[in-house]
Amino acid sequence: MELRKSYFADERRDDDLKEIGQPRQRADVLGHVTGVTRYYGDHAPNGLLHLKMARSPHHHARIRSIDVNAAQRHPGVKRILLAKDVPHNIYTILAFIGILPEDEPVLAFDKVRWQGEPIAAVLADSARAAYEAVALIKVEYEELEAVFDVEEALKPGAPLVNEYHGQNHYKYDSGESRRIRLGDVEKAFSSADHVLEQCYQSSPIEQAPVETTGCLVTPDQNGRYVCYTSTQAMFFSLTNCAIILEVAPHKLHFIGGTVGGGFGGKTDTIC
Repeated sequence: MELRKSYFADERRDDDLKEIGQPRQRADVLGHVTGVTRYYGDHAPNGLLHLKMARSPHHHARIRSIDVNAAQRHPGVKRILLAKDVPHNIYTILAFIGILPEDEPVLAFDKVRWQGEPIAAVLADSARAAYEAVALIKVEYEELEAVFDVEEALKPGAPLVNEYHGQNHYKYDSGESRRIRLGDVEKAFSSADHVLEQCYQSSPIEQAPVETTGCLVTPDQNGRYVCYTSTQAMFFSLTNCAIILEVAPHKLHFIGGTVGGGFGGKTDTIC
């Protein structure tokens, strides 16, 4: 590491750095290498139920009917949740800071907009019973035309994926955006030796932590719920969960602890 002290030299007060650039042992390394570090999945409350989702096999389809009768009768199943059971089913993870509109169903109810979108949540005594019940849920679909490319989605007459916006793109306007303006762009262009205007594409990138996303929730004696979660943003997740459940935030107690890798992908993890 090279420390360039000339930067912001007029603002520096004390340059006697004792930590930056020094080899230091991580505070949590001993727990990791000895296997005693506890993650959210290491908690084992009594009477634990397992939740699994019934998900859409289609990229874009209207939901005509959902039949959960056979799944509800399956041994070990305690409850099946549909969209009507979610207090605030349409939300956005940025609603609490005023960035709208709300456009994300927790559980799909009118149609599915992407392959794998959850439609029903099954709570059962075991993961196996939950998976078996998921397979028994019958959903009647009317398949709709789908779009798989940004350019195709933006063309006039393209299938409308999300009716909450009225178009297949989201416009940041009316004060809802956070804009950064720095320098004179036109002046920079006019003084540049070369100006290249091209179209660039990159492959999708997704974080791949060893620990997957999840949480464990237990009722507390005082009417609160304790949530052990792998979120990277504790109060962000808590606030969103309170919005979806329509409960006061103080009714939820989120406990994070160690996250088995995240890289930003667990910022909006909620229970």
